[in-house]
Amino acid sequence: MSRTPSNPRLNAAFTLVEIMVVLAIMGLLLGLAMINFRAINQREPLEQAVSDVEGLCRRARSEAIVKSRPIDLTIDSGSGLLRLATAPNAVNTLDPDSGVLVATIEEAVAIDQASLPSNVELEIQVPEDALDSETPGVVVIRFYPNGTAEPLKALIMMPDEGVYTLVLDPVTGRLQIREGEDEL
Repeated sequence: MSRTPSNPRLNAAFTLVEIMVVLAIMGLLLGLAMINFRAINQREPLEQAVSDVEGLCRRARSEAIVKSRPIDLTIDSGSGLLRLATAPNAVNTLDPDSGVLVATIEEAVAIDQASLPSNVELEIQVPEDALDSETPGVVVIRFYPNGTAEPLKALIMMPDEGVYTLVLDPVTGRLQIREGEDEL
């Protein structure tokens, strides 16, 4: 005599083979995800460097417009240091004793800075007339209160990981970023 259970839930179960197949598929998917995660993680310093440069350029432009004062972005390609500061400014003030206008200079004030990761390289190419710096590898890009900026063309690269081309439009003061190496 065969027994049939009165409750069908008593027979509802997974076999050991079914459980093992599901675990094998999950392990395979996890392995593929780890490979992709590792590739993304290795590229992260390059993406962060591009984001830092873009953020400082955007902030320099907006600070120049809001403060009605030129802002300098100093890029040291040797050390990978990026500094944002107000530009030194000549101001005429009235001398309270003599009543004569006196020229004074407002010193630069640091606003922000960022440092590129050590494995990220920055190659700057600017027109010859824009080279103001006496220090090799250091370039100062000025952002003006009317929204314009001095030109900048640069490559940010990480060996065996990728290259980004950065072009600062002097008319709009906005940074254009393209993946890959454009002809500079």
